[in-house]
Amino acid sequence: MQLIDPVLSSRLNSTYDQYLKHCPNGALPIHSNPSLTNSQKIRYNTLKKKGKYMLVTNTRQIQDHLPDLLNTLIILLDYLGYDQLYLSILEGPSSDCTPQIIQNVLIPLLRSLEVSDNQVNIVTDEPKIHWSDHNRIEKISELRNRALEPLWLNSNWKKETRSVVFFNDVYLSASDVLELIYQHDKNGASITTGMDWWKKRPEYYYDIWVGRTIDTGDLFYPIDNPWWTPSSNLFHNSPNSKTKYNKLQPFQVYSSWNALAILSPEPFLSPYNVRFRRGDKEKRECAASECTLVASDYWKVGFGKVMVVPSVQLAYERDVASDIQVDLIKQKGDLGWIDGVPPKQSDDKVDWINKPPEKVRCHPWPETNGLSANVWEETRWVDPWLD
Repeated sequence: MQLIDPVLSSRLNSTYDQYLKHCPNGALPIHSNPSLTNSQKIRYNTLKKKGKYMLVTNTRQIQDHLPDLLNTLIILLDYLGYDQLYLSILEGPSSDCTPQIIQNVLIPLLRSLEVSDNQVNIVTDEPKIHWSDHNRIEKISELRNRALEPLWLNSNWKKETRSVVFFNDVYLSASDVLELIYQHDKNGASITTGMDWWKKRPEYYYDIWVGRTIDTGDLFYPIDNPWWTPSSNLFHNSPNSKTKYNKLQPFQVYSSWNALAILSPEPFLSPYNVRFRRGDKEKRECAASECTLVASDYWKVGFGKVMVVPSVQLAYERDVASDIQVDLIKQKGDLGWIDGVPPKQSDDKVDWINKPPEKVRCHPWPETNGLSANVWEETRWVDPWLD
């Protein structure tokens, strides 16, 4: 049951009005009822006052996503406390309303809620990247590290951050963020992600280049042709993952990102100093995604508890986000979810496997500059991390 706090409701509505003032052709939020249910408030109560949560994103061209992002931030701040979040945004370049909304709506909103400027690191209007001059993985790693760097450069952020919440340009909701943090905390995980989709009709799992199973080190679904194919056969050779996935229960993987990831901060700090990076050419390391390599480096330094929470599903496109909502409402209802939370009998902890797969499948990014490439033309099976 959702009992809307009139003060919170007024804040959500007035923020959306400000959004439209600066972006008259903007969109409605996808999540029309963004507030937490009573059951969710009870479920996530353990997350309060345990340390701060650092929300991080690299973003551009997201004017239609911003109503949901603004609502998410308002509800998280209201629920967790206005002193319990850090926010780091690296934006640009955008030709839509994105930088104006961040500067003229988001920043004033945070200040009106008495969020200290010391809790906020926002950079807008980043210059255009000439991708023909850059290796894609190297440049994206640089951008991710810039957005994340307050974690290791700011002493308060370093000391107080309990979990990092790193998200891509997807339609967010506070309940999805809190569910991932809750499962991360409950299971003692190192990296916790949802699932993300490029399409739902038919289904195309989005982050196929990053995700690898824990038992086989393989892709989440088979790709037989040298290009992206529909993901109708998810976890075909990982039966435990498939069972958990179908029941919307968390399960362990070797690596995952999936648009929204909760990361334990310790590996990014001394003595480990993990960073987003490209593969090591001198050591002939396979040129995997920077997100796969972060998971690999987490494993290497003893933080190999990586998991997927399939009840959290995300999309980059509006129609796909709507399709996800329709599908999840039905699936959760069939599985006995009530008021936005699962039944107790299906809310078990992950039974962790302490060893990675013997080999991990890698599709290397070609050693050429540019934003696009077909990674599916070559397959290698490599060690789970580079010594």
